[in-house]
Amino acid sequence: MSVLSKRGARSTLILGGVSAAMIFSVTANGASAAPTPAPAKANNAACPATPGVTPTTVNYGYISSRTGPAATTFVGAEEAARLRIAQENAKGGVNGRKIIMKGYDDQTNPSSQVSAVQQAIGNDMFGVSTATSTVSGYPTLKDQGIPVTGFNAQAFGQDRNAFGVTGPTVPPNIGGLGILQKLQKLGVTKVANINHASAGATASGNATSAAIKLVPGLTESLRIADEPFGAHDATSTALRIKNSGSDGVIFVGFVEGGISLAQALSQQGVKLKGMTVSGLSDPAQLKSTGTALDGAIGQGAGTVPVGINNPAVRTYANGMKAAGLNPYNTYAPIGYLGADLFIRGLKEAGPCPTRAKFIDNLRKVTKNNGGGLVPDRVKFTPGLTPNGDPISCGWYLTAKGNQLIPDAKPTCGATYVDTATGKVVFQGHN
Repeated sequence: MSVLSKRGARSTLILGGVSAAMIFSVTANGASAAPTPAPAKANNAACPATPGVTPTTVNYGYISSRTGPAATTFVGAEEAARLRIAQENAKGGVNGRKIIMKGYDDQTNPSSQVSAVQQAIGNDMFGVSTATSTVSGYPTLKDQGIPVTGFNAQAFGQDRNAFGVTGPTVPPNIGGLGILQKLQKLGVTKVANINHASAGATASGNATSAAIKLVPGLTESLRIADEPFGAHDATSTALRIKNSGSDGVIFVGFVEGGISLAQALSQQGVKLKGMTVSGLSDPAQLKSTGTALDGAIGQGAGTVPVGINNPAVRTYANGMKAAGLNPYNTYAPIGYLGADLFIRGLKEAGPCPTRAKFIDNLRKVTKNNGGGLVPDRVKFTPGLTPNGDPISCGWYLTAKGNQLIPDAKPTCGATYVDTATGKVVFQGHN
C-alpha cells in the first residue's frame, strides 16, 4: 500500500552512455584519470612563496565523514571531488600547476573535525572543500584565512572565506516557502514536521515550523525534533502521525531514516497527500521499499538530478560511472562541485595565487553554476546574507515504483521570509 494517495505521472529521462573522451579508474584513493596528466609547466618560479603552492603544484584538502553516523550520507563526495580534480589535471592543471588532493575524515565528530582541520593546515593545504554535518572546524579555517568551498553550514552564509557551491546558507530566522508551497499544491493541509536529532536538521525543522505559520491553509499538526538517526523502527512515529491527522510529512535527516518512516507509515495504513524526504536521490534506495515511497518527493542537495540531459550532468555522471562510482549518491555532486569551485577560485586568483587573492576575486563572481550542475546561478557578492542570495530554483524528483523521476524543469521563484515577522526578505526569479 502506498504512503501517498496522489501520484503524478511524469516521463522518464534516460541518461546517455559513458563518454569515451575521458576514462577513469578506481585506485585506493578514488578516481584517477587516464591517460597520465600532461606534465605541469614549470613557469611559475617567479611567484612569491605562498602556503600550499609550488611552481608545479597546489595542495588541496577534502574534509568529510568517511566514518561516523553521517558516513553513509556523504558517501561518494570525496571520490567525486577526486574525479573533478583528475579531469582538470588531465588538461594540464591550473596555470601550469597540478592539483594534489588529500582527504581527511572528520568521523562526524566535532573534536575529530578540529583535528582534521589542524592536519590539513599542518600538511600545507592551500584550500579545502567540505561535505559534512559537523561545523566545529570552520572558525579555525576562517581565522587562518583558508579558502573553503562546500555547503550546508552557517559559515557559507557569513564567513568571507567560505563559498557555498549551491549558494549561501540562510540565517536560522529565515525560512524558505518553496517546499511548503509544493506540498500545498498536492492538497496537503496538515504537516507533520520531523527531523532527526542533529543541530543542522533541527535548525532546518525549526525554520520550517515558523514558515508553516506564514502559509495560509497550512498548519503544523505534529512537530518531532529528535527522530533517531538512520534506519530504525519508526512505528511509534508513524502512529503519532496517524493520530495527529496529518496529511503531509516533511522529513529532514539521513535518507535511511526517511525510508524507515515511509515504510512504517505504509505498514500502519497511513495515506498521505504529500511527503518530502531530504536526500532521496538514488533509485537504488527504492529497490527494497516496495511501494512505500510511491509519490514521495525527493530532495537532493540542490543540484540538477542525474537523468536530466545537459552537458554538465552528462560529464559528471559519465565520469562517475566510468570510474565505477555511483553518480546518484546525494552528496557526490556536492563533492564534485566543491572541487570545481576550488578550481574556479584558483583560476580567479591568477598565475601567482594566494589565499587572499582566491577569496577576494572569487567573492566578486556573480554567476557560477558549476557549468550547469546547479539549477541557478550563484553569486558570491553580498545580498540577503553577507555571502550572497540563496538560489531561486530547486529540482525535485518523485518516487514511482523503483524509479525516481525528475521534474521536467526546476521549480523557481523561491520565497524567503523572516519567520519572526512574516516579512518577505527575498523573492527569487521565475
